[in-house]
Amino acid sequence: MGLDNIPKQYPCKTQGTAVTTVRLGKDGTALLEEDGSVMTQIDCQATQACGGCPYVNELNKQDKEALGSPVYGMFGTDCWYRGKYGNYLLEAIGYGDSDDFSFYGDSEDGTEKSKGSCLTLAQVIDEAFDECDEEDGVYRMGGEDISPDLRYASWYLKWAAEHADGLICWY
Repeated sequence: MGLDNIPKQYPCKTQGTAVTTVRLGKDGTALLEEDGSVMTQIDCQATQACGGCPYVNELNKQDKEALGSPVYGMFGTDCWYRGKYGNYLLEAIGYGDSDDFSFYGDSEDGTEKSKGSCLTLAQVIDEAFDECDEEDGVYRMGGEDISPDLRYASWYLKWAAEHADGLICWY
């Protein structure tokens, strides 16, 4: 089963900087919402091009070498996170079997991860570096340094808590 983490509230929409396009059906006509209004979608590339993407703007402020590469969700949307990989990383720091610490949601049906849950999981990841058993303070899985990926996961969770009011968990 897959797992993607999606901003609960898209920050570009919240701050009014999202560039949207009309969603078209196979026949080229505009799709309609249940209420009859025209269905739109965020055009991430256009939003980023005009400087309106809070995710990209915040990511660009980070030390890319220390943070590592983003792990995008299944559809490649930049502000989504591949939670299944995040859970894989948690295994490396000893939280693989923990229901309390995962990228799944903390709501009753598991579909939403609250701001508090995002911040708690980020703290767990950050504290893991203080307790790292490796001599050089680097986490490895299969011989590969996964420390930057862990730092990115922590950063992403903090970003989602601050800018998106938490996450939607889609699986």
